[in-house]
Amino acid sequence: MVKHLPECFLVLSIFTSLLLTGGEDVPVILNGLINQSIPMSLSGGPSVPVQLVFWNFKTNPLATYTNNQLNVIDEKFKGRLEILDDGRVMKIGHLRLEDRGLYTGTITLTNNMNYNKVYNLTVYEPVPTPSIVAKERKNSNDWCNVTLRCSVPTNKSSSSYTWKYRHGGSDYRLYNNFGDTIQMSLQPESWDMEVLCIIHNQADQKNVSLHKFCPDYSVNVKSTGGLTCWIQLYIYLPILTILSLSLPLLCLLNKRKPE
Repeated sequence: MVKHLPECFLVLSIFTSLLLTGGEDVPVILNGLINQSIPMSLSGGPSVPVQLVFWNFKTNPLATYTNNQLNVIDEKFKGRLEILDDGRVMKIGHLRLEDRGLYTGTITLTNNMNYNKVYNLTVYEPVPTPSIVAKERKNSNDWCNVTLRCSVPTNKSSSSYTWKYRHGGSDYRLYNNFGDTIQMSLQPESWDMEVLCIIHNQADQKNVSLHKFCPDYSVNVKSTGGLTCWIQLYIYLPILTILSLSLPLLCLLNKRKPE
């Protein structure tokens, strides 16, 4: 009996594939992240006990579940599958890039009713942590022209960029640019702007913000005044020192004059 189990699985796999070729089941899109887990559920219709669950990966038998026992057929998934909710949910753990593809599940209830579901899984790598670099900045008292680049340590072709901005404590608003670089021309009332760069794919995202990247020229003027003050101090301090040292000597000479 045990010797014929693989043949039974193959027949059931072919039967399931034939059921799905009718185009009645539209694949559900799933996006997973490498090394994370993702569940796939079978609706199963009414609340009737489960008799058998069968899963295919692409065109190959993946696993069966019956009598509360999980049997993993595909060696690549050994130790990474978990069955929940009396067989109605299969969870794949420690996702790998090679796990992407079509998964077809068939659940048979004790009333001999069958239900099928198809999932199309794509597995993504985590996006890198970005940073914002301000370059090609030209400033005047009236305008700040700056180019901001959202930089990442590695180039991920599957990643996308979204920019947002806000003033003060207001909510973020979408900036109409979806590349890694934006160019901004700001007047002084907007120099307190904060920009947010979000790098993302279908399964992961990270962000970084930059605040007050345009210098305040009023601060620069104060700084210049302070510098002038220091220059004046360096000029007059030696003169004051000489005068303070000369005063006692003059007093002494005055005392020694004959009457």
